Amino acid sequence: MIQLALETRLSFLNQKFSPMVQTDLSQLNRECNTWKENLRNYRSELSGYRHKLQEVVNHPISKTALPQVEHYDNQFDIQLTNISHLKHAIKEHEKMASWEKGQPEPPMQELLWTTHESLHDQYQNLETTLNDLKHEFNSFVRHMS
Repeated sequence: MIQLALETRLSFLNQKFSPMVQTDLSQLNRECNTWKENLRNYRSELSGYRHKLQEVVNHPISKTALPQVEHYDNQFDIQLTNISHLKHAIKEHEKMASWEKGQPEPPMQELLWTTHESLHDQYQNLETTLNDLKHEFNSFVRHMS
């Protein structure tokens, strides 16, 4: 039993990767998964708002409200596209992280983390935009009721 534990430990120490890098990459993957899950939820929410917008236009509305209806319809399209593009960028980033994880001495670790920080900023900006849109749209719907 002790011999097996010692062999396992030596095998681990002889591997050509840094445990710190592995931990950092695990954290990176968890963050990416969280972002993707939240973006899926936002996409679903926007689909619900689009349905709600359709319900609004199925009732008589003033001509002055038509530009707002068009604005929200356009915003939903734009933000769904933004969600799709960011999810794609996150998936590409995860592929790079997986490749990096398999390297004995990660050659692009600095670029990986710079990209991760950039994606984090993009995610936060999109999240702010989506929350603002949500509040504005809900106010619009209350006003139309």
